[in-house]
Amino acid sequence: SNCNWRLPTTESTPASRCCRTSRRAERRPPQLQLLYIRMDNKLELESVIGFSGKPRGGLLCTRFNESNYLVHSIGSTLVLKNMDDPSDQTFLQGHSDRISCMALHPSDPRILASGQVTHMGFLAPILVWNLEAKAVVCSLQLHKVSVQALAFSPSGEFLASLGGEDDNNLVVWHVDVENSRGVAICGSPAASDLALAVSWSKTSDETIITAGRNNLRVWTFDVGERKVRPIDCQLGQTRRCFTCLVVSDDDQNVFAGTETGDVLEVSIGQKLFKRIGPKKRIPRQITAMALDFNGNLVLGSGDALTIVTPDEFKVLTHIGGDQISGQVTSITVAPTGELLVGTTHSNIYAVQYARDPSDPYGGAAVIDTVTLKSTCHNDKIKDVAFPRGYAELFATCSGPDIRIWHTASGSELLRIQVPNLECNCICFNPKGSLVLSGWSDGKVRAFGPQSGKLVFVINDAHKLVGVGNPSGGTVPANGVTSLCVANSGARLVTGGADGQVRVWKLESGGAQVMVASMKEHRGPINDLKMGASDKECLSASADGSIIKWSLESYTRLSAVFGATFFTGVCYHPDDSQFLSCGTDHKITFWDATDMAAVRILEASETAGLFGMDISADGSFFVSCAGDRSVKLWHYDEGVCWYMGEGHSSAVNKVKIAPGEQRLISIGDDSSICIWKVPERETMFDQH
Repeated sequence: SNCNWRLPTTESTPASRCCRTSRRAERRPPQLQLLYIRMDNKLELESVIGFSGKPRGGLLCTRFNESNYLVHSIGSTLVLKNMDDPSDQTFLQGHSDRISCMALHPSDPRILASGQVTHMGFLAPILVWNLEAKAVVCSLQLHKVSVQALAFSPSGEFLASLGGEDDNNLVVWHVDVENSRGVAICGSPAASDLALAVSWSKTSDETIITAGRNNLRVWTFDVGERKVRPIDCQLGQTRRCFTCLVVSDDDQNVFAGTETGDVLEVSIGQKLFKRIGPKKRIPRQITAMALDFNGNLVLGSGDALTIVTPDEFKVLTHIGGDQISGQVTSITVAPTGELLVGTTHSNIYAVQYARDPSDPYGGAAVIDTVTLKSTCHNDKIKDVAFPRGYAELFATCSGPDIRIWHTASGSELLRIQVPNLECNCICFNPKGSLVLSGWSDGKVRAFGPQSGKLVFVINDAHKLVGVGNPSGGTVPANGVTSLCVANSGARLVTGGADGQVRVWKLESGGAQVMVASMKEHRGPINDLKMGASDKECLSASADGSIIKWSLESYTRLSAVFGATFFTGVCYHPDDSQFLSCGTDHKITFWDATDMAAVRILEASETAGLFGMDISADGSFFVSCAGDRSVKLWHYDEGVCWYMGEGHSSAVNKVKIAPGEQRLISIGDDSSICIWKVPERETMFDQH
């Protein structure tokens, strides 16, 4: 009764083991089986590697139940990390798209509000969370397309929200946490130009400050009349685009950071400009600002961190780009007193202070150490690979980076960078002694997995510019687009954006010689898979064809064609069948002998499929799609038993870890999701 059964329109043909091993003499018409999911079975998300550093103010610290917690977003998922126990992670999923802003309740550290972006023409919701209960308290919807900024009033009774560029309204909400209700009290256009930041006075629920492009306003909130009334601050001849706001500890002044690298101090009561500083402007725009435990202003700009005094804007400390990578977008003070800094390169740094012995009051504390606490890719991740038979680590590639991760802890073990290029695909050789990678410059590079040193390069493995898509347009990936290694480790098969499949002889300590070049595809090669005997391989292309190649005669054995861009292919372990997926939303079972379609599954209703992997015994397989889902399927039944949703954008690849205890999925949102595979004994039990 808890399942959503969508029965196939025709009787499905089971792809049983006997049907696979017995070679069919005659072709059977493919049976279309519609999406067939037991909706109560969810994949358990074990951990996530990633940090969305682009939202400003997207890194917060809170404390409840005698534990310190770090809150940040990864795409549409909120991550609650126990700072005292790194293994204690909670994933809060309620948003339908990328989270754009967050705000903590000033008096109840368990309450947090988060806003998101959505599609044009739709309302972007604000979710109020109870972090202790790990549940949504209420949902608030009025802003169009996106929510720009959020702020709680000093009492926590009211929440102010700013809409994005397509909305640009200030709305004040009454949030009743106890009764799980939220009601909009009043609203108004924030300014004639774009508003970017909002803050409340620290002592009064009647004063709101907003700032943006050529506007800095102090609002009077009248809850009785349900109105907000703005007063523009008098800035004289000064014109600035304000990016962030911080209210002073005495609640008399507000500090506004600007795109020109300076800070304006404005009186809240008189709405008058007081001073501007520092004397020497910060080279780049100020993107984040906070008060540290000494009352000093901490300014984040570009790839630098600057600490200035709030009275004279005197620079105390400056940390340059040699210690911080990426533009600083969030600064928060941890309960321990250290600063936590988030950047656009998806890095989180811990900045620790050391007392200045010449200052008995500690007001001139200086920076002691800057430590990288966590890191991840900051661009879409294109590929993931495990060493054969070893699940303790895996490798991913994104942009110019190849990173090797420890599976259990999620920590980065090794980073390999080739500047100004893009890595399209990676794989390990069978011994695990090489990380082979295909690059956008048409070269294959092999690195040592422990040292990261370059072992060899295959120059001009494929043409730099691909042939394009048959339907028109350009291919986003150029050069080498797919790799696979023979089970013996003696040969490497590469596919390129030029549509060619090439075989290379790998000699230890010698040159890498091209054995054959096979050109029949008219589109880029999206995936390659080696047969168990090393005598044949499959290539899936964007030209709508899958070709089985002989690695003895280096000719085409057979091919299948479809009205789709094939994005993935994988052999069944006994090589009697293979699976394919593509942009037509379907998974197709093919007979490996006569290349007949045995079964077609409608695997997604809204988006194309981008990758798949199969278990060692062939009992189940997994798929990922552009609808942000990861699905686990029973092979013989053709039924999706489990589905996981943790990404906020398209999932590009999914891999089953050796030992089949975990799944690893990667996506366009720069996150790496690690899923628990259900116990084999109870995986397909009927509930």
